[in-house]
Amino acid sequence: MNVTESDATSILIKCFDELIKSVKTFQTNIVPNTENFRRKSSSFSRALTILYSLQSSIDFEKDLGIAKSLFQIYEYTRVSLIEEFKSCEVNKSINALTALVEIRDSWKSIS
Repeated sequence: MNVTESDATSILIKCFDELIKSVKTFQTNIVPNTENFRRKSSSFSRALTILYSLQSSIDFEKDLGIAKSLFQIYEYTRVSLIEEFKSCEVNKSINALTALVEIRDSWKSIS
């Protein structure tokens, strides 16, 4: 089965949509209690899984500059989420979310 460039872009946009949704859910449920602990944990896990997928799919041979930038944004997001999971305070993930939305919007504009 061949995946067209259009299909690949659609899949990538869907990944970003799900990542953004997961980060927002995580942020909303940052202070755990008996009602939202599962939402915090599952959105955290989902966001990290998507970030790993995005990081591992970067093609460093096409454009090293863009690849490095994307990797750094994904890594910043990953580290921010881990720190915030422990501290129960939203901080750096606000900036990370802004960057992720910009990347997603860029992909949408060229699709």
